[in-house]
Amino acid sequence: MGGASRGEPGAYDAFLSYSHAWDKDVAKAFQDALQGFDRPWYRPRSLRLFRDETNLAASPHLWREIEQGLARSRWLVIMASPSAAASPWVRQEIRWWLTHRSADTLLIGWTDGTLLWDSARAEFDWSHTDALPQQEMERAFEEEPRWVDLRWLRSPEQASAADPRLVECVAEFFAPLTGRSKDDVLGDHVRRHRQTRRVVRATLAALTVLFLLAVAGGVTAYTQRNEARAQTLVAQSRQLVAEASSIRDAQPDLARQLMVQAYRLAPTAEAVGALVDSYAMPRVVHGRGPVRAAVYSSRGLLAVADDGLRLFDPASGTRPVFTESVKRRTTALAFSPDGRRLAVGGPNGTVRLLDVTDAGSPRVLAETTGVSDRREVAVLVLTSDGRLIAMTWKTGAVLDVSDPARPKPLGSLPDYPVAASPDGGLLVTERRAANGGYLGHMRLWALSGSGGPRPVATIASPPVDNSESPQRAVFSPTGPLLAIAAEDSRVKLWDVADPARPVARADLYTRSRFGVYAVAFSFDARTLATGDSDGTVALWDVSDPLRPRSGARLSGHTRTVGRVSFSPDGHTVASADAHETLLDDRTGPHAVRLWAVSGSERTSTFTTLPTEGVFPPSFDPDSRVLAAGGRPTTVWSVDGATPPRLLSTVETVNPGGQAAAFGTDGRTLVSGTPLKAWDMTDPSRPRLATRGAARTVGAKSLAVNPVLPLAAARGGPGDRAQAWDIGDPARPVLLGALDSADSGHQDLAFSPDGALLAAPTRTGGVRLWRVARQAPPRPAGDLPAAEGVRALAFGPRGRSLLVGDATGTISTWDVSRPGHPVRRGASTRHTDAVSGLAFHPDGELVATAGLDGRIRLWDFRNPARPVEVTTLSTGALYHHTTVGFSPDGRLLAVTDGSGTRLWTVDRTGILQRLCAESPRITPDQWAQYLPDRPYDPPCS
Repeated sequence: MGGASRGEPGAYDAFLSYSHAWDKDVAKAFQDALQGFDRPWYRPRSLRLFRDETNLAASPHLWREIEQGLARSRWLVIMASPSAAASPWVRQEIRWWLTHRSADTLLIGWTDGTLLWDSARAEFDWSHTDALPQQEMERAFEEEPRWVDLRWLRSPEQASAADPRLVECVAEFFAPLTGRSKDDVLGDHVRRHRQTRRVVRATLAALTVLFLLAVAGGVTAYTQRNEARAQTLVAQSRQLVAEASSIRDAQPDLARQLMVQAYRLAPTAEAVGALVDSYAMPRVVHGRGPVRAAVYSSRGLLAVADDGLRLFDPASGTRPVFTESVKRRTTALAFSPDGRRLAVGGPNGTVRLLDVTDAGSPRVLAETTGVSDRREVAVLVLTSDGRLIAMTWKTGAVLDVSDPARPKPLGSLPDYPVAASPDGGLLVTERRAANGGYLGHMRLWALSGSGGPRPVATIASPPVDNSESPQRAVFSPTGPLLAIAAEDSRVKLWDVADPARPVARADLYTRSRFGVYAVAFSFDARTLATGDSDGTVALWDVSDPLRPRSGARLSGHTRTVGRVSFSPDGHTVASADAHETLLDDRTGPHAVRLWAVSGSERTSTFTTLPTEGVFPPSFDPDSRVLAAGGRPTTVWSVDGATPPRLLSTVETVNPGGQAAAFGTDGRTLVSGTPLKAWDMTDPSRPRLATRGAARTVGAKSLAVNPVLPLAAARGGPGDRAQAWDIGDPARPVLLGALDSADSGHQDLAFSPDGALLAAPTRTGGVRLWRVARQAPPRPAGDLPAAEGVRALAFGPRGRSLLVGDATGTISTWDVSRPGHPVRRGASTRHTDAVSGLAFHPDGELVATAGLDGRIRLWDFRNPARPVEVTTLSTGALYHHTTVGFSPDGRLLAVTDGSGTRLWTVDRTGILQRLCAESPRITPDQWAQYLPDRPYDPPCS
């Protein structure tokens, strides 16, 4: 027998006694059910119990508490079981009760064992009964006492108010405790239960309404808060883009970090446009001291001389592939015409010859003291016939380095040499007085093979005060031009085709404050770059020396530009800070900036392929091969792992050129009318797959179905478009002709599900045709007439059709119901006819080209309201242009008569490149541009 729980003060309705054989949790659940039977949740408790837990050892102190509980109780409830009958505590409680109370107030709950009443004897049958103690209970009752069978109650889960067995049992106990009949108790319980349910339902309904109102208010507040946060992020993103644009030339590293963070905050149209156009930002090669020379080789290698020598490969960006391990002052650099040798000048007239065939491991071929007066070498020229011309400020020498291991002196140069022609045939020097004063003219010298100079002419020159600049005069690489810079911001062009009779061509005015310090021609001699005292590089188109045209001005240097050099493809200009000039304060870092250019203009393209023709570019399904141009069609590798390279040239059908497009299998390239196919399994060796007679007409417009082996093509002016089945490339089958107009190079388009073909009509509108294999096209619907449809493009998802017309309008149509097309939106940003349209594979970006010469990118997430992302920096205006995205969304190709330009439009790739090309934003910079946000650098 155990102890008792401490009861509450005052009287109890009943004393509940049970043995440890009945589970404590079951007993507690039954007690709760008994107490809660007449106590709805909204009323105060009326039934109070003292519960005896008979599972502890006996003690005099514990019995006193039990006795007090018995004395304050009106009823004794015994939970009968064999263990209870054997319990001394239960037996003692029964003896006390029968001594001090009446047996009529003793109730029995039968929980286990056997309980049998003998009616004949009016006594329990003690031969079978084991749930009650015989000694205490024998002859206690004159008639059969009230007991309740609780043997079914074995777990707390069964003590549920919804269980009718429990309700019945509890009512049996509750009726005598309250002095009412069982029916009255049950009826009252049902009524109160129903009343409780109504109250609960009403309360729950009210709470539900309040909850829904609270939720609605919370959702509204949450939505408004999120909208406010989103608007804040959009505003911050746009602000960062604007800040980055304002410093992109002066602080390109920081501008790159701001662009990445802007896109990170919100991918707004402005942020996307800035990313796509970011290739136009200069890349920075930070100097390890004053930069004394920076020059490109014909193989694209960039050599930089500062506190030593570093070599850079364009494929590896601004990370050097070679760095001289020992600090060794380098003052001049020159590559051989084939780009395999590098001459390195030193401060004491020394010259080293290096083999740079392997740029990562240059090999020293020879080192010689080339100049007798042992002055600092300022200019070097390596000629194709093996001569090395080394110039100092006041003299110089010509060496024979045809055997690099054994340089031989050929002779000295006259005083004050300035520049030598690339072939070594001409030399220009300054005429100076005995005191070193400039006399206002220069002299041309002819250099013979033996090295002896011979004066041939005198050239008038503007006054100069930049004699310390080694690039103040330069000969063009392929033409007879000589450019001479002066302190009055002029660059004088001379035609020296006849050295004895030089002819002045033009003066270029750069508007610098203190003169021009450096000039350089591109490798094709069509562009001239000038570096001035204001830190600006000016580009000039000198393809016609009589009528040169000014181009872009590249402003980013904080000091005089003392070196400029073009990459061999003309797509990059390297400009370096001058050193030891009157304008150099000898403080701050020095750097080389690499500018992306196209001719005399800036560009954001990463490369230009030398193609001819204006036919649409076409990528294979894997985005690894590009067919472009059309006059002829050239095939290029554009896998991204290596720089683009020419793989092959496909036969041109006629002198006017041809459109060509890859089939969906990636192995077939089609063109011509009648249609012609090439097997491109090996793109470097195209094989004609179509049999039969030779074609004589090239397709002007061509489209390939993205799902079915179908193609649509149009030949020359006045020809109708034709639909072809190309399931068998060897035998294309003509399915039928369309009643369509001849309008542009990108005016045929298939829907992404392959079921529709869009083509312009002769009345100016657009007709939709249903297409299928082995069946002629059938009209499906018409778009209203426009002023000359020039370009068409379906979106990659659903059926959105873009229409570009002769007025420059781009309209969006929903053609999901071809018979009832609906116009969704339009833009008139182009000021002349639209010549090209293309959807990005993700459907969010659109490229357009117009005869106004502009290439525009659009955010098309809302077709009803397209937003212009950017006007691409193409390098010039191109008036007949077609466009196309690669299927993987990585590249945008733009083709016009001067080549095919490639842009990177993969945002992930652009972000990675921007991070790789710039150091992480500092905490101070972050605090300046994002003061309200915790420091969290985007490129961490």
